[in-house]
Amino acid sequence: MPRQANPLREVEAHVRKLPVDAPYKAFFQPITRTKLKFLAVRMPNLNRLVHEGFSFYKKTDQEILKDWDQVWNQATLHDVMSLPLIYYRWKSSTLTSADFHVFKRWMERVENWAHADQLCQILSILYEKNPKLVEPTLRQWNRSTNPWKRRASVVSTIYYASPRRTPPSRKVILSLIEPLLQDRDTYVQKGVGWQLRETYKLWPREILTFLEAHVLELPAITFSYATEKLPPSDKRRLKSAREIHRKRKSDPRGVRS
Repeated sequence: MPRQANPLREVEAHVRKLPVDAPYKAFFQPITRTKLKFLAVRMPNLNRLVHEGFSFYKKTDQEILKDWDQVWNQATLHDVMSLPLIYYRWKSSTLTSADFHVFKRWMERVENWAHADQLCQILSILYEKNPKLVEPTLRQWNRSTNPWKRRASVVSTIYYASPRRTPPSRKVILSLIEPLLQDRDTYVQKGVGWQLRETYKLWPREILTFLEAHVLELPAITFSYATEKLPPSDKRRLKSAREIHRKRKSDPRGVRS
């Protein structure tokens, strides 16, 4: 029986042949804070490599998933771990419920926002297809001690206010956001603010009311992201309320009008 090719060895060998970009590495690695080794292959080159294909593309979809699962779980290069995420974003129309049970395990290896958000894109598509399957996992992650899971619990419901996609209900989105409004992790704070910004595009009046109700609770980063699309007058009003509250907390005599 012929010896089976090792998918990780094949993928990594191809990635190592691609050009690397030193300035990109100097910029990208610090902001992701990844502990993985980072070659700094540009994303267009990784996309092209995935589309050109590997020898295991001749297998069945189930076997291909098994090989990508091996790549994801055994890779030590950030660049290589991006490839299965690129592949399944490309093949998103073919994703099935069975795939979800593999992808949710991939979250255990996530340790940077780039991989987290690529995986969340895939999960958002599966959520749109089968919310009853995916939502219980998001609710579990929402209470996790792992900040990447908490971030994913809200970022996986971001649909970029696209008219071609069907978003979750406002009730579901806000029920995942509210427990994280005062989360101490920077990347969770950014994820919550990002989702509020996107949700505002869909329901501006209702989300403005939500922001007004919680304006004093939001961390600065969350507030900044969440209010990006607000009309200047509303943003100034909310910002003023935060400033008055901050002064009252710092001055026990209070702030006189």
